[in-house]
Amino acid sequence: MNNSPVTRRTFVCDTALAAAAASAAWGAQAAEPARAGIKVTILGDSSCTPDVGHEAACFVINGKHLVDTGWCAALKMRQYGFDPLALESIILTHFHQDHYLGLPQLLFYAGLKKHQGPPLNIIGPDQHLERVVRAAVEFLQIYRFPELAVNYKLVPLAAGDKFELPGLRFETFAARHVSGGNQLEQALVYKVADEAKGARLAFTGDTHFHPPIADFVKDVPLLIHDGVHTQPKDAAGIARRAGVGRLVLIHYPQSRAARILAEAQAVFPNTELAHEGRTLEVS
Repeated sequence: MNNSPVTRRTFVCDTALAAAAASAAWGAQAAEPARAGIKVTILGDSSCTPDVGHEAACFVINGKHLVDTGWCAALKMRQYGFDPLALESIILTHFHQDHYLGLPQLLFYAGLKKHQGPPLNIIGPDQHLERVVRAAVEFLQIYRFPELAVNYKLVPLAAGDKFELPGLRFETFAARHVSGGNQLEQALVYKVADEAKGARLAFTGDTHFHPPIADFVKDVPLLIHDGVHTQPKDAAGIARRAGVGRLVLIHYPQSRAARILAEAQAVFPNTELAHEGRTLEVS
């Protein structure tokens, strides 16, 4: 904004009008970031074998941070107007295949298109992170095609760890997720805060019913929660106990969508289903 200096020859009414205009303009600039908050765009809402026309559960935060990769998150990002080369981080909730299958495709795209800038952060539970990423790199045969190599940085996490990305602060908590062999899977719940804008949200990835999650996500305006491994009424119970603003259920089969939503809303009325292409805004 370019304001001219006020002189003694300026009429009082002109001064008042100029001051009012300047105040309104500065007020609009100050209000805009608060409205922007954190934006979450759903790329995939479906279960581990996605329904036709859908993608497994994954989403992007502020266009820069991808949460899980689904089967083909790079394609879904482009479909909804996001550039995979703009990614600053990939955040993995756990290492069941439907949550990292799209990692080789993302790395291939980034390598082929010559990803520039700081290293791509690949973040996730420490037990399997290095092994899974190394397998993705080997699958792409980088030893034969070194021109496809991507500069990345691993950020292994244990439950309770905290970390920061530009403008965002993350906290983690242990989910309770059991694998097919009835083995406990290392899985994380994440809580995100943009302290400059006052926006907060939390998301679970896959988890079976785990009441302590309610204390971790207490009072967040938005909770994105697994909608199939945890019964809808139980996920809604966590949202109610935590006093969250709204609950969005993700990772569900489309054939059960109406029933899942009805069961959850009976316990926590401010429940929605995640829908691909929809942007959720937390301000």
